[in-house]
Amino acid sequence: MGRYLSLPILVIAAILQSTLVPEIRVGGGGPDLILMSVLSWMLLAGTEEGLVWAMVGGIVQDLISGIPTGTSALALVVVAFGANLVFGTIARNNLILPPIVAAMGTVVYHLMLVVLLSILGRNVAIAYVLVYVTLPTIVFNFVLMLPIFRLLGVAFNASRPRRVTL
Repeated sequence: MGRYLSLPILVIAAILQSTLVPEIRVGGGGPDLILMSVLSWMLLAGTEEGLVWAMVGGIVQDLISGIPTGTSALALVVVAFGANLVFGTIARNNLILPPIVAAMGTVVYHLMLVVLLSILGRNVAIAYVLVYVTLPTIVFNFVLMLPIFRLLGVAFNASRPRRVTL
């Protein structure tokens, strides 16, 4: 069921990312709702569903942002898979790990995007991106990860079959 929730949730996140987030940016950075949603689901559901969310979220983000299709998807898959390898699945009531995962994931995600865009021939000012985009995004993601993780935790529990006892 979690795979089927990915499209509507990530489309809503992408719409908010392209309409609301530009209004609250600091420098060039702002919250990355798709990254936090993918990492949250990966921490809750595990590898299989998390990678589906990473692919869907990356493609949706690429279609909205205009960067080459698959770039964000590849970066999200690497970040999500790495988060799952390091942290595995965690309980919905964990208050410590999600913000840490968001901060670390943001750094890796931005580095992956810079490398991939450079490989694709785009001019990327690495120092500018790391200082004026990545640092503010880390702060936003660190603060907002916990509410997003908790909200998606409710959706995760609702998507699981309930045990029926006789």
